[in-house]
Amino acid sequence: MPCGQAQAGEILMLAFANKAAAEMQERIDHRLGPCGITASTFHKLGKEIIAKVEGRQPSLSPLAEDDKLLALQVNQWFEEHLKTPDYQQLTIKYFQRHLYPAANPFDFESEGAYFDYILANDIRTLKGEAVKSLGECLVANYLFKQGIEYQYEAAYEHSTASPLHRQYHPDFYLPEHGIYIEYYGTDREGNTAPYVDREAYHQAMAWKRGLHAEKGTRLIELYHYELQEGGLFDAIDAQLTALNVDYQSLPPQAVLATLREFGAISAFAALLAELLKRYRANCYEPGQVQAAIANASNPEQVGAALSLLQPILNDYQALLDREGHIDFDDMISKAIHYVREGRFRSPWRYILVDEFQDISEARARLVRYLRDAVEACSLFCVGDDWQAIYRFTGSDLSFTTAFRQTFGATQVTSLDLTFRFNSGISDVATRFVLQNPVQVRKQLNTLEKVKHPTVSLLREDNRPRQNADDPGRLERVISRIAAIAEPGSRVYLLGRYGFNLPDRKEMQRLAARHPSIVLECHTVHASKGKEADYVIVLGLETGKFGFPSGKTTHPLLEALLPPLDDYPHAEERRLLYVALTRARRRAYLIADMAVASDFVVELMKGEYGIELNEFPTSLSQQVLHMLKCIKCKTGTLVARQSQFGRFFGCNKFPLCAHKERGCQRCESQMRRAGRFKICINPDCSSWVPICPRCGAEMVRRKGRHGEFWGCRNYRYEGECCKHTENAIVPDQELLMAEHP
Repeated sequence: MPCGQAQAGEILMLAFANKAAAEMQERIDHRLGPCGITASTFHKLGKEIIAKVEGRQPSLSPLAEDDKLLALQVNQWFEEHLKTPDYQQLTIKYFQRHLYPAANPFDFESEGAYFDYILANDIRTLKGEAVKSLGECLVANYLFKQGIEYQYEAAYEHSTASPLHRQYHPDFYLPEHGIYIEYYGTDREGNTAPYVDREAYHQAMAWKRGLHAEKGTRLIELYHYELQEGGLFDAIDAQLTALNVDYQSLPPQAVLATLREFGAISAFAALLAELLKRYRANCYEPGQVQAAIANASNPEQVGAALSLLQPILNDYQALLDREGHIDFDDMISKAIHYVREGRFRSPWRYILVDEFQDISEARARLVRYLRDAVEACSLFCVGDDWQAIYRFTGSDLSFTTAFRQTFGATQVTSLDLTFRFNSGISDVATRFVLQNPVQVRKQLNTLEKVKHPTVSLLREDNRPRQNADDPGRLERVISRIAAIAEPGSRVYLLGRYGFNLPDRKEMQRLAARHPSIVLECHTVHASKGKEADYVIVLGLETGKFGFPSGKTTHPLLEALLPPLDDYPHAEERRLLYVALTRARRRAYLIADMAVASDFVVELMKGEYGIELNEFPTSLSQQVLHMLKCIKCKTGTLVARQSQFGRFFGCNKFPLCAHKERGCQRCESQMRRAGRFKICINPDCSSWVPICPRCGAEMVRRKGRHGEFWGCRNYRYEGECCKHTENAIVPDQELLMAEHP
């Protein structure tokens, strides 16, 4: 080298992807000319180490380069194992008891948070029925496996509907035996989850018991604590036996046939293929697998899944050995072994790693062994912990944030000047990502300074385009960009998932209508390392496939991944940082506030200074994020229509059935403030008091002594609320404060 510190052969430069390595090589050649330094990927390095030790180039398995082929092969192996009785029983037991991540309803902060868990995991019985709790799912699965016909939430055989209550629907009904089953969410002391009214819940339990006693119908009662203590299935057996119910377990093939019918077998085979790749990518050393299982939140569940995966792992390794092939993971694991055992002698005194925040434990192990193999070897890494978004591939952020703990004494240099985006984008993105206290603190400086907001939010409902002349919300933003952008400006449409993005036909239509700008579609992950003049972020919704994503990771897959950040949605937060900072000039966010992402609400309510008035916004879109469901606490009240007219119901229906009337004067939505419901329409200002006893609306009535306020739930006969008040006057300041 020109400075004489090292020869070209003593320098190792590493990147993670072929494109990144090619860009690194291009920069080297541009600055130094043909100097003999070669940028390499980790896989290429591993392959060269293997070839050096074994004396020949290894052959790559076709399965390593074709995920679809691998999935087909794993499915074939899985079906073969399902022909053996022991594996059949393990599989059925797994589906019956361990298919979903275990969660205790008592551990959630609100009913809505528990509903989010149910929705995110799409919890269904072996017969494909959506249920309201994991406990109900396990009861249904056990009844099915035992060959007992059941109906989930069928109407009770006697009418119970009243002005205050709908028809009673017990959790389960066994039609062949005339038996009902209720699964109660109480612990051994009778306590309910913290967000459930204990007194009201026990009153409902007593009402159900009294009803069955009065009507002479048979009732089996099961409890949440029986599930937690591992005695739920024994309790079912004991009570069925006491009621003289004879039953015989379904043969395994019948259970498997039902699972195939609902696509559960093929879905699990696809999961096994993912688990196989993740397991092998970790390049485990002795004891590491056992430690991962022991540290899992539910070791029994993880162990059950691993017992189904292990034969597939054996099949895969046997195939590689038989064909004389390796896969990409072997390139790393064999290289680790050869370097550690001294069979490969490293020539490198200087090791440089780009995008270090994406490194996995196995790759970090290889780097450490290479560094330790040469005396006075120097390690130089470039990484940005704010852009660590690949945990799902095994990337471990702790190697960046706690670099010294792994690699020893270190000199850290902060690169705090950026030319990629302006100060407006930087201020929002930096404040947003640094909400996580684990992120390395740094203050970015930008070359371009701006005095106005450069992150804008369009709030509009996600309705389909009504006709060809209706631009829709995405095209509304694109038209705005086309009006202000210089000709030829590049615009990225970014989605958390690929299905958030327009299809090819729609992109062609948009490009034809806006020829002055260049439109491209990318997922946010795929956009990393790229840049555009403008960015539009789509898919900013709540839920399983929202942003942040509510999708949960399979327990075994979670156990095979690096530890999860303690801060909620930490990686999703970094992902939105990446999305925002792809834009040089301006970033646009699009959201329907009825289902708006928590990130959108935070950006609106926090001190971020994003632009909210670049586009016209309807009254409902301005306030929807404030109109939370009072029952589940996390749902949003959205407009619905029934045969009786317009009302507002929780968007988590049917898990949450809460609904409310709108303003009787203008039909707008109403917001609760203290003991009042207040119309959100500033031109209306109507208000309605709320009954302090039952929570229903109060209405004006006439009596013998004049007008008074009475609860809407009052009836002239039967069960009702009879609360009344003579005069109710709201605070005028309270009324004025409620307008958006």
